[in-house]
Amino acid sequence: MTEAEVSLRLAAWLLAGDLVEGIVHLAIDGAQIATGKVVHFNLPHFVSACGWTKAMAAHAWQGDYTIPSGGRVRIHAIPGKGDVVAKLRSGQTLRVECKKGPLVRSKSSQEYPLIREALGQLLTVAEVGENDILAIAVPRSEKFCELAKRWRKAPLIERLGIRILTVGQDGEVDGYAAA
Repeated sequence: MTEAEVSLRLAAWLLAGDLVEGIVHLAIDGAQIATGKVVHFNLPHFVSACGWTKAMAAHAWQGDYTIPSGGRVRIHAIPGKGDVVAKLRSGQTLRVECKKGPLVRSKSSQEYPLIREALGQLLTVAEVGENDILAIAVPRSEKFCELAKRWRKAPLIERLGIRILTVGQDGEVDGYAAA
């Protein structure tokens, strides 16, 4: 599952659950979509399949989208604030760093470095508010779920209140509830 897909599915889940007040901001850079002529993730097809409608924008896939329930998503390529940033109805801001990853367990165990990289990126985000909820999001797979379950109990993860979310291709998200 690509990082862009993790971000988009998380945004859709937040909006479907009516957790967001306003726009969900998604930082998706061009390299996540395509490099040269190689397409890594067909974002226009994904949003169209979800029934999202796009307002006019300068770039082919960046801009504002409205989802069928009326929620809004803004896709941009501005780094340093988090891959998914949403003002919640609670008044807090959810700030998430997302990672790609395999959906099927492999011998190389890519999941360990990917989840560690996401944690490292989260800890170095340039903009963090006093009441922000910090999280990482990875694809929901057997190995990522094992790691998430174990690492949610790590002392510093618990102390800092970092949430480890697993995002499924079925649109479900696990790990959002506060520990």
